[in-house]
Amino acid sequence: MQNQKNAPIKVGLINLGCKVNKYELDCMANILSNNGYQVCFEQVYADYYVLATCAVTNEAEKKSRQHIAKLAKLNPNAKIIVCGCASQNNAEQFKKQNVIAVIGNEGKDHILDLLNGNNFKPYEVGLNYNNNVSCPYKTQTRAYLKVQDGCNNFCSYCLIPYLRGRNRCRDFNDAINEAIELSKTSNEIVITGIDVSSYNSNGKDLGDLVYALKDINARIRLSSFEVRIISETFLQKLKETKNFCPHFHLSLQSGSTSELKRMNRHYTSEDYLNRINLIRKYFPDANITTDIIVGFPEQTDKEFNETLQTCLLAGFGHVHIFPYSVRNGTVAAKLKQVDFAIKKERVKQLTDVCKNNELKFYSSMINKTFTMLVEEQNNGMFEGYTENYIKVFVKHNLLQPNQFVKVKLTQVIAGGMLAEVIGD
Repeated sequence: MQNQKNAPIKVGLINLGCKVNKYELDCMANILSNNGYQVCFEQVYADYYVLATCAVTNEAEKKSRQHIAKLAKLNPNAKIIVCGCASQNNAEQFKKQNVIAVIGNEGKDHILDLLNGNNFKPYEVGLNYNNNVSCPYKTQTRAYLKVQDGCNNFCSYCLIPYLRGRNRCRDFNDAINEAIELSKTSNEIVITGIDVSSYNSNGKDLGDLVYALKDINARIRLSSFEVRIISETFLQKLKETKNFCPHFHLSLQSGSTSELKRMNRHYTSEDYLNRINLIRKYFPDANITTDIIVGFPEQTDKEFNETLQTCLLAGFGHVHIFPYSVRNGTVAAKLKQVDFAIKKERVKQLTDVCKNNELKFYSSMINKTFTMLVEEQNNGMFEGYTENYIKVFVKHNLLQPNQFVKVKLTQVIAGGMLAEVIGD
């Protein structure tokens, strides 16, 4: 497709949300590029923009609205299509100048029609897995494989089950076939979904899916998942998958059992710690990371201190810390809120504990050998990630992006670790 200046029509695809949004944008990019459009993922001048929004918090939804103005500044004449959870939650808020379509979480396979601007009503979320967006745009280093959508958990702070619908899973063989195709151009595949732990296709679970990919020419990584799936059987399947990356991002949210109950999270802090110990039985060098909400409604000093203690015992490699933000329409929004100053102080305390944990974990990796996937070069250093998701910096003359190299980790630095190449 060409514009009036006979140049290809350029479409910018901008993700403000999760890895599922990223996968879906990549699939839209493939449709567009196959039909003559030029696609980009940077915030640069373009004729059209597709904005994938987030609604995990009120603040995320606000940023999604504000982003339209930023895109309009890049090109005042650009036409904008809005998709994702914030637009599913409230389409009206995005009916602004420059916006030609608001579609929610479905209908992304209609991107070519949407460029003509004829839909301001979100498509209805289906009851079955919608596989009409697949085959993402080819990338060299890392690709995403969406195998699941929706959520049945109904955590008390979260709107996502209402915006993405109930749990729906991709056909097992279809997922494998796409992984094989992705492995032809990408050296790492990240299996993702809204609640990927719930994956089940005709009796085949997430462990079965990972194991089925053991012979493809790419390493396999899991995105965020729930601790309930951790078992001897599951871990044995991962252990037998030699290309599996031992990085476990296990959502915690709170280290206090009473607070977890208010969140409607179906495990205790003891359950969580027991399963972390089980992971380390199978994968001693596993990098276990998590998310924690600080200042959840009615959080007491005792509950916060229990979270601190759980983090100390877990020894996380990294923690994403979020001060609780009210999400209108959820059960938690109706509970008594924690004072902002208290939340701020608790975030500081937890951050200090988690930074110390991270330093201990990284220090324990010194002189150990891993495989680094080289991604880019900056300031004379090649950067990439080990299989257990440690960011590595290497000074070398002969490396190339998308190359696997054996490295020995030598020193902890800001943002990751230094390493030396010992082979390929």
